[in-house]
Amino acid sequence: MTGCKSKTSTNEGGLRVFITYATFRPKCMTLAVEDRRDAARRESGVVTVDAEARSDTRVGVILKQAGWSPDLRVIAEAHEGSCEGPVIARQSADVQFPEENLTDLKLDLRAEDLDDDGFFAMKGDFPGTDCDDTRTDVHPGATELCDGVDNNCVAGESDAPGEVQYWVDADGDGYGDASTTPQVACAPPQGHVTRAGDCDDDDRLVHPDQQEFRCDGKDDNCDGASDNDAFGVGTACLTEQRCTGTRQCQSTEAATCVSTAQTFEYFADDDGDGEAGTSLGFFCEEPEQEATRENNDCDEGTSLVSFVGTTEVCDRLDNDCVGGVDNGLTGCAAVAWNERTVLDDTSARYDAVANYGEGLGWLVGRTGHVIHVNDNTFRPATNCAGNWRSAWAAPNGRVFLGSNDGRFATLMPEELSTACETRPSGQPAAINGLVGFTDPNSNVFTVYGVSSQGHVLSWSYDHGAGSQPAPTIVTQLAANLRAIHGLEAQSLFVVGAEMVNGESRPAAWSSPQTGTTWTREALGLPETTTGLLNAVQVLTSRLVYVAGDHGLLLEKSRDAWTPKPVLTVNGGTVPNLRAFIAFGRTGIYAASSEVNDLHFFNGTAWSVVATPSETVNALGGFGPGEVWATGHDGLLTRWTP
Repeated sequence: MTGCKSKTSTNEGGLRVFITYATFRPKCMTLAVEDRRDAARRESGVVTVDAEARSDTRVGVILKQAGWSPDLRVIAEAHEGSCEGPVIARQSADVQFPEENLTDLKLDLRAEDLDDDGFFAMKGDFPGTDCDDTRTDVHPGATELCDGVDNNCVAGESDAPGEVQYWVDADGDGYGDASTTPQVACAPPQGHVTRAGDCDDDDRLVHPDQQEFRCDGKDDNCDGASDNDAFGVGTACLTEQRCTGTRQCQSTEAATCVSTAQTFEYFADDDGDGEAGTSLGFFCEEPEQEATRENNDCDEGTSLVSFVGTTEVCDRLDNDCVGGVDNGLTGCAAVAWNERTVLDDTSARYDAVANYGEGLGWLVGRTGHVIHVNDNTFRPATNCAGNWRSAWAAPNGRVFLGSNDGRFATLMPEELSTACETRPSGQPAAINGLVGFTDPNSNVFTVYGVSSQGHVLSWSYDHGAGSQPAPTIVTQLAANLRAIHGLEAQSLFVVGAEMVNGESRPAAWSSPQTGTTWTREALGLPETTTGLLNAVQVLTSRLVYVAGDHGLLLEKSRDAWTPKPVLTVNGGTVPNLRAFIAFGRTGIYAASSEVNDLHFFNGTAWSVVATPSETVNALGGFGPGEVWATGHDGLLTRWTP
């Protein structure tokens, strides 16, 4: 009665039915024919479909049925799932069966399966069984989950294999109150969440899965411990004073190590005299090697002062540390400075002094003035032309000079009538400061100098050799350098000023321990400080002084720079410190602008110890019991008790 034929007799009557479908894949398609005059007469058959085709046209042929009327109804249907599944598309047509030849009939089926999961949308005249035709995981037969979706399109989530616990989340932080009884459901009730563990459901900042963020005695992350993690409250620790303790909240942002252990003041021997006097602070145990709780030194800038094994001498220092300077020394306070005009030459101006022994030294200055001093014997060099700005004397008496035009020079005390040996430094600027060192294994002296154009210079001189190497430029800093000092070539300090926005600002640098980059010292001065640093002196490896304009005196003790009291003169005027020499923390002499006074700093306050008749340009000496000052108009004044 029905079937698909590629060829039929054109003389025999029949219906050729073209069934077209699009945008879905029917699992089963049927073609049926009914006799409209007798509903009991009905035949149907399955139309073969291509399971992979979403659009296609299938052909069926209906042949003449014996005893049927020619008034027929042809019906095409598509089914979901199988031929027993629900009809999801249907079209019918009433036709007259032809007596001969084939008559073509077209039927068009339409159904909706947007997610192409084989299940059709529950809509239209012929609904399918897919309750969400946009999701491939939702359809009849899918596994029901507790996810807020009716996965298998049957009775919502009531047939889900399992349910979920939900806890009240009052503060809305995503974590439920662990102290409440959970509700069991598939969908979260209002104000409930699936994560428990919140130990403070009134504070949305408090919940699990985070670090402790406040030091406040509360458990911020609900791990059962308050103020742990980075704060570590309650854990054992060691304070900066090396005391055992426990960590405690210092504020809501930080914790610190707190100890109730007793601390003691410790001291270090920074000047190498075997007695400690530099306070290291209070500690529970020795803060560094060889630190001691005994304070036996009242000036860690000189080995001439300590509580142990020293005798008071006349030098303005408290040598025995009993609380008095030069105490018990009859006549010491009356010792006057011995002033004179060197060689009665008032035209001489001396800008540097270099001592190398008791009563021995050199005065050097402008217009070729180079004078050797042996107590009260003064002998001039007769052939040493130049304006000499700086000097350093070796232990054998050899003096090295720096000129205002960038030359080095040298001579011995016994060579005063011969020409100075000179060398260009390799740069034209004035050499403002010199310091030198002796090689203990040879006759080589190495002199270091600084220039107004920021050069650090070096000249190694082999005493007694026939020829000498040329000086070298060690480095150049962006500064006007005024002075240099150090106790060894590997640890030098240079001072002066650098230009900042057209103004001179005090600055200091230290030589590198490795490499070639000099370290700019952090002096701790206000950014508005102006002027020059004019002098520097290294007393120990841990104690340095610098002096400069506007009465500036700074001390570097270990790694820290601190300012000392500013010198004032004439009822409050602040002068520039032009030169100074230090014999310890409690024995510093300085010369200033404004007045001719020689100033003395005892570690606490300034005083005037002498008033020369002329301006002082340079200070020197061979210890605190022999101090020299030299300057304008041939001035030399000495204090030698």
